[in-house]
Amino acid sequence: MANWREWWYIPRMSRRIFLVAILAGVLAMGAFAQAFTVSYLDGTVEMQTTRGWKAISIGDQVPTDATIRISQTGSLELLKARTKITLLKDGVYSMASLSAAAGKGASEGVGSTIAQKLQTLVTEKPKSSAAGGVRGAEQGTASVTWVDENDETRTKVQSLLEKNRYTEAVSVLNNAIKDSSSDADTAEFTYLLGVAYYDAGQTAKAYRALTRVTPQPDAAWYARYVILKAQVLVDTQNYRDALGILTPFISAHPTGEATQVAYLLSGLSQKGLGDKAAARAALDSGFQLDPGSDTAKLIDQQRSSL
Repeated sequence: MANWREWWYIPRMSRRIFLVAILAGVLAMGAFAQAFTVSYLDGTVEMQTTRGWKAISIGDQVPTDATIRISQTGSLELLKARTKITLLKDGVYSMASLSAAAGKGASEGVGSTIAQKLQTLVTEKPKSSAAGGVRGAEQGTASVTWVDENDETRTKVQSLLEKNRYTEAVSVLNNAIKDSSSDADTAEFTYLLGVAYYDAGQTAKAYRALTRVTPQPDAAWYARYVILKAQVLVDTQNYRDALGILTPFISAHPTGEATQVAYLLSGLSQKGLGDKAAARAALDSGFQLDPGSDTAKLIDQQRSSL
């Protein structure tokens, strides 16, 4: 860089240009440092530029003052340090607004606790599969041991999830889904794929997996599916969509641990929408179902924050 003597002999106009160039460089570096990184996308995602809309890809940098557009049933996840923004719907979004709202969701501090409860939430006791029952009948008194490969898959996946080995669980489930000849098993494995993605912090992928499934109410994992999908929607501030699946679930299942969690998520959704009266009503109803449960403690914390 020129010393002060050399600087003095630079023409005044050139000095101005030089200073402007330096300032522009500093601002550009600052904007880059504050940018979000695209960690996941699906569908078509574009960022507005001076020349129009430009497609972005995984790994691209998105400045905090950018405008982005999602189309073709797309979704997007953006990361910056410990801040994550997840968008599940088509639309045009201001990064400034998204950045301001990041970390202020109504479910902050609740999602991880509910995730730990998912494996215990049921609307009725699990029943043995029809396939397992038939095989047992076929075995009769013969000294033959029938092994259900899908049961082995469930056991293996559960073990991997408990050990936080989510990538391996995803691999096992994708292979099981590809090889499965049973619609019921395929649906359950797809739900478990959503669990693995959610536990791994890949919210958008979890949501995409869950949207591929429409379980029957008599499925042993039905309640867990509803709660997980609602939790994803609350996490991503899609509160009305969350209420759209929680309200009918509560009506159909007015009691039980899963219902108490559903009331908690309903209260968080109403809180996120700014309706404190409806939020308190939902939380009060959930608390009364079982005041001594761990979920009731979470509900009480939320009631005290209203």
